[in-house]
Amino acid sequence: MLHAKPCFYCVILITSSFISSCYWQPFSLDTPLTSPWTENVITYSGALTASLSSLPHRAQMPVTIRAVDRCWCDLSSGAFFEPFNISRWEHDTINRLKDDLEHQWKAEYANATNSITQMNEDFSSSDTSRNIMESVWFMITRSSSEPGEPSPAVADPFMNDYAMPDAEARYSLFRQQYALRRYGVDMRIDFSWSDSK
Repeated sequence: MLHAKPCFYCVILITSSFISSCYWQPFSLDTPLTSPWTENVITYSGALTASLSSLPHRAQMPVTIRAVDRCWCDLSSGAFFEPFNISRWEHDTINRLKDDLEHQWKAEYANATNSITQMNEDFSSSDTSRNIMESVWFMITRSSSEPGEPSPAVADPFMNDYAMPDAEARYSLFRQQYALRRYGVDMRIDFSWSDSK
């Protein structure tokens, strides 16, 4: 009686293809949801905005979203032969980004509050006007002679993908960047360049 023995390389190939299929590349927040949450919430951006409790003034919103990793065959769910719940996957993805953004905003708020408190303590400790002038002079000379330390940043994989809304740059005659997403092409043309020689 013959027994089939899988070759070592076939097992490695199947295992590596299984593991590599679990990663999902970040995609644009303007991507439509597979099933809209409500009549007005049809994209990931709309779902993120709807799920955020409160937006800080001048909040930086990400341009891309990184999906929660899922494999083409999910062995951990116990429903191996059942269809994958894509709506739950989208909810989990948006909730993870929402939690990351709220954590980042709280850290930025705490950092700003601590720096304001520190400045207030520095100025309230000196009572006379001479001490205040000396403190101001010391702060000016220190900031001009020493390069400022970068503020501690919260680890975020999308930090380079943030964009601040700028109406002047968006509506100028010649823009530095053109997004072709609305024309059906997931591409951005960038005409900016540096003057470094």
